[in-house]
Amino acid sequence: MNVKIDITSNIPFYQQLTQQLLLAIATGNLQHGDQLPSIRDLAGQTSLNLHTVHKSYKELQKKGVITIKPGSKAFLINENATETQNANLSQIAMKLEQIIIEACVLGIGEQQLKQVFQEGVGKYYIED
Repeated sequence: MNVKIDITSNIPFYQQLTQQLLLAIATGNLQHGDQLPSIRDLAGQTSLNLHTVHKSYKELQKKGVITIKPGSKAFLINENATETQNANLSQIAMKLEQIIIEACVLGIGEQQLKQVFQEGVGKYYIED
């Protein structure tokens, strides 16, 4: 797994790791049923503290993206159930609203914001 942490970033390391793992899922590099590295292995690969990796995995578990099997060193990607998808959709809607408000305050126009959004969506969704 190719994970790079930017030590100069203001974004906490666990959030960077969480985002990179989500990106790996979104791009198909990790798929339903794939086994994630153990916390110890991923900490070694990224030079992160064990607690940092554990916090990232717990975030992914809270989001319903992974499941942690008791007594196992590895974590498995989990398919999202409808309930989890609905909860996640609500969280995403709130985040998008925050972004829209910030863009409005910064004077970014509606068309410009739509273009940025469409470009971002285009990176991860393939039209049928």
